[in-house]
Amino acid sequence: MKRWFRLALVLLVSACPCALVLSTPVATFCALLRAAQMGVLVKGGDILESLGEIRVAAFDKTGTITKGEFRVDGFHVVGAKVELGQLLYWVSSIESKSSHPMAAALVEYARSRSIQPQPKPENVTEFHIYPGEGVYGEMSGRHIYIGNTRIMARSSNHSVPEMDDQSGASVGYVICDGDLVGTFSLSDECRTGAAEAIRELRSMGIKSVMLTGDSRASATRAQEQLGGVLEELHADLLPEDKVRLVGELKSRSGPTLMVGDGMNDAPALAAADVGVAMGLHGSAAAMETSHATLMSGDVLRVPAAVALGRRARRTIAANVAASVAAKAAVVALALAWRPVLWAAVLADVGTCLLVVLHSMTLLVAEGEEQPWRRRRRRRSGGEEAEACRATARSLALRSSLLAGASSAASAGPRDEESKGCGCCRKQSKSPPEHSVVIDVPASPAAAKSRSPEQEEATIRPATEKGKVAGCCGGGKPRCVSMVPPPTAIRDLDLAAAKNVNTACCNKTTNECGSPHQGKKGGCRDATCCSSGRDGISVLE
Repeated sequence: MKRWFRLALVLLVSACPCALVLSTPVATFCALLRAAQMGVLVKGGDILESLGEIRVAAFDKTGTITKGEFRVDGFHVVGAKVELGQLLYWVSSIESKSSHPMAAALVEYARSRSIQPQPKPENVTEFHIYPGEGVYGEMSGRHIYIGNTRIMARSSNHSVPEMDDQSGASVGYVICDGDLVGTFSLSDECRTGAAEAIRELRSMGIKSVMLTGDSRASATRAQEQLGGVLEELHADLLPEDKVRLVGELKSRSGPTLMVGDGMNDAPALAAADVGVAMGLHGSAAAMETSHATLMSGDVLRVPAAVALGRRARRTIAANVAASVAAKAAVVALALAWRPVLWAAVLADVGTCLLVVLHSMTLLVAEGEEQPWRRRRRRRSGGEEAEACRATARSLALRSSLLAGASSAASAGPRDEESKGCGCCRKQSKSPPEHSVVIDVPASPAAAKSRSPEQEEATIRPATEKGKVAGCCGGGKPRCVSMVPPPTAIRDLDLAAAKNVNTACCNKTTNECGSPHQGKKGGCRDATCCSSGRDGISVLE
């Protein structure tokens, strides 16, 4: 009975699935937290796992691959029915009610032309947005359509003028009461890092595709700016066309990722296995229907999120395998009539701890130094050794500064002293390389009486012969301080700087006296503290 009782206890402990239950939620929670730290908000653990299965990535062009900051290259009036100012007033008033990046560019262009009157969106009636085509509004009884070639067909105007869009600019039209009255062209630039993000996806075995409602010329121009990294281009698409192409990519290549920002991309974001919205300038409809949201305009977050999803899947698989293996080993021992109760308890509790610790590795970016390794390196003295080397450099710099100050204090009389100018003396040594000589006036009155030539000579490099040219301008006492180059001041610590002496001039004798720290009438902490002396701090 004792043996059977021990076997029952071992089987009971082994049947507790603590580690197996914790293997998935802990890893998912840590991965979601890491994604939030990266600036990617994922709406669930299942979405995170789906990110690890992605095989195709589809990108919208405007606002996703490009910055979405359009520039109006040209705005022209067609015919003589409407003046340019009136046309800009209509366009800016109607586009003020739209959130599309092109609309913002047109409004800003109209404001820059100082049109009169100013845009008044409240005067627009019957405003309507046609996704993938343009906008419609009524002003002063006129029916105005603004958009691409599709909006012309909707406005019962089928005469599309020939325009030179070889530069890749997006071309738009303005139709008033069925007549074409204006044309405009806009251009946009690709985001920084978009090409690198697509290359990273390619290195991970993921194909990249562009789905845009813009013209073929604009899509080709964006492809050229990216260096030809996109494998497929699909242009002139309506929202339903994007949904159809996403379905085709899913059936042909596997799980598909869609990245977009506008209202036109919302159906495709919802249809994809994982939809990612650009949250910085994206529309509310796109963020609502997407499965994840980028909190910045950095497209490089997309491959990072895919890599995190793959890491999360590997971590969950390793946790499940370790949990099942530990339980199976204990049960196998028990069935072999070797029921070891302490081994069953250790396998249960130890596997739980192992699963939690392994899941927490997701909190650290891949390739980043683990925290315990960082603490171990600190304890081993690596950073202390670097601090000691920095201190040694500071001490060496201090010694050179003290030597320069001593040489300035022990200088002999100058030839100009007989002419009533004895504030400076010839240096016994050449000053240190790259040092700077600074002259400080003895009093504010002396500073005011200085000429422009003397002001220009206030701060100058030391001469090769060790002499200071123009030190005694006007026979006024000066203080000479040897200041190290900026690179030396950068490496100088505060404690060493406070011990650097500055040669000060005595007003009475017009001689450069040797400073003495802590004594009355001398210099203390690199500044003159006596009323009869003037000086300048090395740090200043």
